[in-house]
Amino acid sequence: MFVLSALLLQAQDFDIYKRKTDDKVKIPSLNSSMELNEFQLLSRNARMMDMAYAMIVPGYMHFKAKEYKTGYYLLGARMAAYGGLIYSYYSLADQGESIFGDIKNKDNYQIKQYKYIGIASVSIIFGTYFFDWIHGKVMLEKKQEMIRYKYGFKIQMEGLTSMKPRQQAYPSFWISYRF
Repeated sequence: MFVLSALLLQAQDFDIYKRKTDDKVKIPSLNSSMELNEFQLLSRNARMMDMAYAMIVPGYMHFKAKEYKTGYYLLGARMAAYGGLIYSYYSLADQGESIFGDIKNKDNYQIKQYKYIGIASVSIIFGTYFFDWIHGKVMLEKKQEMIRYKYGFKIQMEGLTSMKPRQQAYPSFWISYRF
């Protein structure tokens, strides 16, 4: 039992399915006009370990999808929420209250305000996490699709122009009569 749990704790990635190929050995064929930025986006995918990283690092999936502006917005929002949570926790701890205590029966407006700040901060933390994970994954996949479309179309057009002109066959009907 101890050996099994030790092996599971050393895992660096979570997999639901077994991978059959090694990503690092297989060298992909590239279009000569592909940029490094586009290749990096195509090489990335959203895995379950990224879900765990996004819990710790605010905006992680948007940074991975090269959506830096949105990533920094999420980082700022979550940092402000952490600040609000710490502020409300210590303000309520000084008065002997907790954030998730009973709000309805409190007559003190200041205690209610600190509790609302704490609850709003927790909501923002979870909201930014879910937005980062879901929207970041969608944006990564959308960018990958656009790159595949762009270079798939180029490859198709290059294939049409590089072929030798051949004779076109037209449907026709031919009758021949000899005496």
